[in-house]
Amino acid sequence: MTKTWSLHLIVACLLLGFTSGALAKDCIGFIPSGGGGIFWKGVHSGAVEAGKALGYDIYFRGPQEESQAAIQTAVLEMVRQRGCKALVIAPGSADMALAVGKLQRSGVPVIYVDRNLGAPAATGMVGTDNYKAGQMAGEAMARSLKGKGAVLLFRMKHGLQTTDQRENGFAEAAARKGLQVIDGGYLGAVYGEAFVNASSALARQKGKFQGVFAPNEATSMGVLAALRDQHLAGQVTYIAVDVTDRLLEGLQSGAVQGLVVQAAHAIGYQAVEMAVSAVDRKLPVNRRVTVDAIYLTRETADSYIP
Repeated sequence: MTKTWSLHLIVACLLLGFTSGALAKDCIGFIPSGGGGIFWKGVHSGAVEAGKALGYDIYFRGPQEESQAAIQTAVLEMVRQRGCKALVIAPGSADMALAVGKLQRSGVPVIYVDRNLGAPAATGMVGTDNYKAGQMAGEAMARSLKGKGAVLLFRMKHGLQTTDQRENGFAEAAARKGLQVIDGGYLGAVYGEAFVNASSALARQKGKFQGVFAPNEATSMGVLAALRDQHLAGQVTYIAVDVTDRLLEGLQSGAVQGLVVQAAHAIGYQAVEMAVSAVDRKLPVNRRVTVDAIYLTRETADSYIP
């Protein structure tokens, strides 16, 4: 097997979904940063709905995990070859800057979703105000602990814009409201790694904290499993970000006190709307749309619609 065919096979195995039929004549390329989670599935459903409403096929492909960001370069080339009219992308690393800039110079508008590269500047941006989402969690933690005690702040991965902002927002709000913030360290971008690292940190800090925070789906799931494994679930206040069936079950059982949840479907829909407006040259320069996160508790969980 040649090197070229090996690369194609690896990409085919790792990319989300599959391609069928003829190449789309009018398509919007959509590259998530990691498509395996519930958040990106919600974004995908919103993007597809918008595509149908606006008459575009959505070519939605990307790495399965956040740790596989290099795959985005290969997907971007596929978007270019298909002749998609615009690109929506959640850049997984700064390494995407060269490829994104080249695509923009060819006349294809680029919309950032969930996070941005900074440079090159995109035509537009749609995403959650992640700092504000972190503050929401920090303030909720302070209310639960009545402004007293210490909280263990878990981080995901250094340099990842979205989770960095949530973590910093949480730390600011929790400290401002009177809580001591203990840095629990980086847990990693995948569930198994997060579980192992959270388990170690919880054991090291045992007895020193009354609350715990995790900033995204993988870390939230890993921390929940670690809390249960060490019989701490329900004994400390646990607030997490993102939503899965297991996290919602934790909310109902009392293992999780609150979930900060992004409006994934709305983000996907509005990103495609923005891309189409850019294609039609109807989009203001550097347009930015911020979609508010919501805070779920046991009492409000039944009202949640992805």
